[in-house]
Amino acid sequence: MAVRQMLLQLQRHGYEVQILGATNFDHPRGAGVLQGHGEALKKAVGRFVTLTDESLQHVLLVTASSQRRAMQSGEESIWFMRYRQLLETFKPDLVFTYGGKTLDLLLASEAKQLGIPVAFYLANGNYTQQRFARDLALVLTNSQAAARMYRQRLGIEAVPLGLFVDPAKVVAAESTRQHLLFVNPSLAKGAALVIRLALLLERRRPDIIFEVVESRGAWHETLRQVTEKLGEPRDQLTNVVVTPNTADMRPVYGRARLLLAPSLWWESAGRVVAEALLNGVPVVVTARGGLPEMAGQGGLALQLPKECYRPPYLPELSAVALQPVVDHIEKLFDDASCYEHWCQRARQAASQHDLQCSTDRLVQALRPFLPLR
Repeated sequence: MAVRQMLLQLQRHGYEVQILGATNFDHPRGAGVLQGHGEALKKAVGRFVTLTDESLQHVLLVTASSQRRAMQSGEESIWFMRYRQLLETFKPDLVFTYGGKTLDLLLASEAKQLGIPVAFYLANGNYTQQRFARDLALVLTNSQAAARMYRQRLGIEAVPLGLFVDPAKVVAAESTRQHLLFVNPSLAKGAALVIRLALLLERRRPDIIFEVVESRGAWHETLRQVTEKLGEPRDQLTNVVVTPNTADMRPVYGRARLLLAPSLWWESAGRVVAEALLNGVPVVVTARGGLPEMAGQGGLALQLPKECYRPPYLPELSAVALQPVVDHIEKLFDDASCYEHWCQRARQAASQHDLQCSTDRLVQALRPFLPLR
């Protein structure tokens, strides 16, 4: 999503963009962007198609599977031959990519062999070896925290750009401020903590409703797993409403009074945090990775024991340990003046996520490799 927005911004600044990809994704729900093209794509397996996305044109190899890990070696060979042809005919000034799989490494190596610099977008904390960066001219990332971490871990200098969020796509036209919002109910994203909070508030404050938006994570599956571990198996909670994965989050943010983003894995940034702040919605994050940086003064950062951040991300926190965040939630639902104060802080914090500022940093980072525009 971030790279797509970057390409749109570069195009709007006069740069010529060509996109070569495939119809596979790192999670099955990613295939939702291909809705409406299903029948046509089934007839084109093994061939390239062109799909229009606003002002962008995506040339995509139609793969047999929509899962990236199931891409066949023959498909990778077809894709690489097309890529090699594109380097020779389009003659790009820069190749822009991401990913650490074998094909990803090969495309950077091939471009470098032809004297074409490669820029790489680094947006998570998963890379533990330097190999991915060997043939790169530039590494871009989304936060100061990520740049600092990779400098310390691998000695890689990455340029922090910030997030690329188009407010027109996420800011709600109307707001009711009625729900406690949680997006992507996976254990890594802190689902176990949210479930513990929901269990506490189900008894204590049944009027406070959680809205859970599914993404990679599935709520009911995660709920059963966590509550079974707690010795209190549940299939549903009376204070939780579940919203299926959606491409339009504006109505969701319009209903949000507060966002919970208590991720337990190392987040380089946190897109939903920026989206909430752009709506003037305060956030609660964990004090780790790039989340506090993204939240700024618009968020409460939870200090958790180190063991909470270890897989399988099922921390054993008591009701006493969770009481400070319960108190914070209740105050933001009950005290109008306090809530307005936090909303003002959220709006101020949102200024760091200005799309044009991020674009200016991107253009500046690319300037040594691209002709001036």
